[in-house]
Amino acid sequence: MKHKRTAALSALLAALLAATLLLLAGCSQTVYATVTPKWQSNTEYDDDFKETLTYSVSFESSYEAGEAGWRFGIDAENSYYTVTVEAVESYQPEGGSRHWNVYHLHSELVIAASYAYFYEDGTQKTIVRFGGDSGTAPDRIVTDVWFHSLAAPSSNESRHSLEPIYSERTVESMHTPVGMTSDKVNWYNYTTTIAYNDAGEEAKLRITDNWGDLSGEERTVGEHVYKYSENSDEQTLKDLRGSYSAFDNAQLLFVTRGMNFSENSSETIVAVSETAGAQTVSVACSERADRSCSFLLSSTNEANGTTTVSRLSGTDIYAAEVSFSLANAGNAAGAARTFYFAQESGYYNAPLRMEEPVAYGIGTVYYDLVSLAHTE
Repeated sequence: MKHKRTAALSALLAALLAATLLLLAGCSQTVYATVTPKWQSNTEYDDDFKETLTYSVSFESSYEAGEAGWRFGIDAENSYYTVTVEAVESYQPEGGSRHWNVYHLHSELVIAASYAYFYEDGTQKTIVRFGGDSGTAPDRIVTDVWFHSLAAPSSNESRHSLEPIYSERTVESMHTPVGMTSDKVNWYNYTTTIAYNDAGEEAKLRITDNWGDLSGEERTVGEHVYKYSENSDEQTLKDLRGSYSAFDNAQLLFVTRGMNFSENSSETIVAVSETAGAQTVSVACSERADRSCSFLLSSTNEANGTTTVSRLSGTDIYAAEVSFSLANAGNAAGAARTFYFAQESGYYNAPLRMEEPVAYGIGTVYYDLVSLAHTE
């Protein structure tokens, strides 16, 4: 027996995954975001550009002692998030046109964790462990997205502004149902795709359940874990760029590195995700200040073949504190995600830290940069 999606997205894997569909009325005149290529040193587009960012993952609980409900624990040694972006000469999605001078972003989020439930009678039970030495595969989200550069292409295409072309995401994740009041865990395994038209103004969204045609008995893993299906009919979104610049949700952290952040500044954009459609998002900077950072920095210059490696330890880096939240959504906006972008060219305006509040106020997931390998 298959079920339609009724659950919130994974609390521990909420980063970069939208959870609520809010199609908001826009302005009568399109307002495009101003983006410059701060992720590299000179040109708008470099054929040799490649970069890999690696982050540690940790979790801080907000639950008070004795409070009934879920308890989450992340195995930090076996959890990580990596984002690789590289320039590719051309890309042609299946059944689509060939595009030139584009970027390919590949990311992997791997979480080893445990779910325990603290009951009202004061007892606590471990519901499931995954990743690490648990004997069960970790939660994993693998994403690929191809999008245009800021440079003029080498063909007869019009000039582009990072418009998305195609994205694909595979999610293997355990998480709790809506409401957090049950000691059951849903186990998801699905693949989603978003195909954009040539101007990035229209997109077709599809979700496919990877569990296959299983019976209810086959989907029941144990007393608390159930292989839940994630299916939907193909959706078409139109007029994505009618009010603001529109980007695929998977490319947002790369795109927003190129924005100009001053204190109390903000940009409004449209973010498109396979689970939530098109959302109007506010990207607002509240503060610019030094942050103490520790990570490995590797910079390679392909022209002269030199590589410079340095290990930062408690180094102050001037950074912009930026929040991502649904625009004009009132009480439905939810908690904002907070990101700290380097504001010094030597660090390529990379995100230094990401803070993701978990649903129902149970805690926060932190992603801290541990390695930046950059080539151009």
